[in-house]
Amino acid sequence: MGTEVPLSSKVQQIIQKVMSDLKLSDDVKNAIKPVSVFGFDLLHAGTLNAKYGAILGIPINFTSTVEQLHKNLQIKQEPVDWQREDAKAFLKAVTFSEDAQKFAIAREILRIQAEEPCFNSLSLALIIGTLWTLYNVIPIRYRLYNKKTVIIIRTFYTTFILFGAIFWFGVKDYRSYQLDKENDEALCRLGTEYIKGGQEFYEKMLSRNRALRTLLGTDGKSTYTIHGNEEYFLRMKHIPISYRKDFFDSNLRNLEGMK
Repeated sequence: MGTEVPLSSKVQQIIQKVMSDLKLSDDVKNAIKPVSVFGFDLLHAGTLNAKYGAILGIPINFTSTVEQLHKNLQIKQEPVDWQREDAKAFLKAVTFSEDAQKFAIAREILRIQAEEPCFNSLSLALIIGTLWTLYNVIPIRYRLYNKKTVIIIRTFYTTFILFGAIFWFGVKDYRSYQLDKENDEALCRLGTEYIKGGQEFYEKMLSRNRALRTLLGTDGKSTYTIHGNEEYFLRMKHIPISYRKDFFDSNLRNLEGMK
C-alpha cells in the first residue's frame, strides 16, 4: 500500500549480531541502512563513502512466518496451489534458520564493503580514457584522416567500442566472481555457525530455483537450470550456486572430521 514494511526486532537483532561478528566500526554500521525489499533475495546498494550511505535489503521471507507466507504468497500475481509438490518445496526452501540468515546478511555486508560501484566507475573511466586516447592518437600517427580511409576509420572505431565494452564487462564480472570466492572463504573463517549457515543457504537456494523452474513455466526454464543454478548467456556474473554449496559441504565435512 505504498508503505515500507518495517523490519521485526528479531531481524534487527540478527543484523546487529552479524555486524559484531564482522567487527565493523561504528562508522560502517551507521552507514548501512537495513530496509525491507520486494521478493526473496537480499539486496545491497550504494557505498559507505556516499552521502546517503548504503542499503541492506531484507526480503519478505526473513520477516514473515511460514503461516504468513502460506497465506499471502503469490507467483505471477496468482495464488499458489499448495497441493503441488514444487510449491511445497518452494515454501520449505525460502524459510531459513538463524544461522543461514546470519550468513546471508553477512554476505551482503561484505559486498557493500567491497565498494563495487566505486571500482566499476573507476575501471570504466580508465577504459574510456584509454580508448579515447587511442582513437585520437592512432589515426593521426598513421594519417588515416582522408576520404580513402573513411571505411577503415569507421571499422577501427567500431572495433574499439566493441573491445572496450567486452573488456569492461569482463573486468566487472571477474571482480564479482573473485568477491564471491573471497567472501565465502572469509565467512568460513568466522566459525561453525557461518559454515553451517552457508551450507544451508546455498542448498535451499538451489531447491528454491528448481521449484521456481517449474512454478514459473517457460520463464522458469529460461531463468534457472535443472540443477538450480542461474542460466547465463555469455556473461557469468557469479560463481554457480552449486559450486558455492560444494565449497561449504567440503568445509562442513572437514569440521565434522576434526571432532
